[in-house]
Amino acid sequence: MKYYNQEITDLLRNFGADAVGFADLMSHQQWIHYQYGNSWDGYPYAIAVAVNFPRAVVNQLLVAPSHSYLRFYDIINNRLDEMTLAVANYLENLGFMAFPVPASQRSGEERLDAIFSHRAAAHWAGLGWIGKSCSLITEQRGPRLRLATVLTDAPFVCGTPMDSRCGTCHACVDACPAGALEDVLFANDQPLGDRFDGIACDRYLQQMRHSFGKRICGRCIAACPRGK
Repeated sequence: MKYYNQEITDLLRNFGADAVGFADLMSHQQWIHYQYGNSWDGYPYAIAVAVNFPRAVVNQLLVAPSHSYLRFYDIINNRLDEMTLAVANYLENLGFMAFPVPASQRSGEERLDAIFSHRAAAHWAGLGWIGKSCSLITEQRGPRLRLATVLTDAPFVCGTPMDSRCGTCHACVDACPAGALEDVLFANDQPLGDRFDGIACDRYLQQMRHSFGKRICGRCIAACPRGK
């Protein structure tokens, strides 16, 4: 069987990707079915791609909301969407199915989650672990990155999920102005609500929209000592 790791990695690196990984979704079908039903049954693999956020821009969030952060948030998301579109078109031209999951898109007005979890795909691909902030954490950049995903039936040699390395650190928990983080290590079979109060987070972001004009926080990302 031919695997397409190198072709996809080269394509994404040429677009400016900082990290690329490949995940076997069949090993996580129970979780995927619980979250999304059978919507993604035809896609046994995921391609995870990351673009780094400038550290100095993220650091501003420890002091106050930042228009620079918002600007680069949009720029990076647009770049990620261009990357996943190129990958999807490349794979479709080879005869495979491919679904590019938008970098930033809520699954509905009343829900905070995406149509497929970029963090889960990147974690399963071995790019990092899920931290107490519920963000993907990498050794090189901590959580200072943005992610996107392509779901596909093209075959790949896949990575291995990383165990949490947060240990007793609770910097993100202490930094959260909404008190939304529960200081609990990630576990595969654990409900998100045991680690994260999404209602409290959303309430705080709504407050920021009224006071600053945009939904913005990111203090948990800026506070993380990994990759600083």
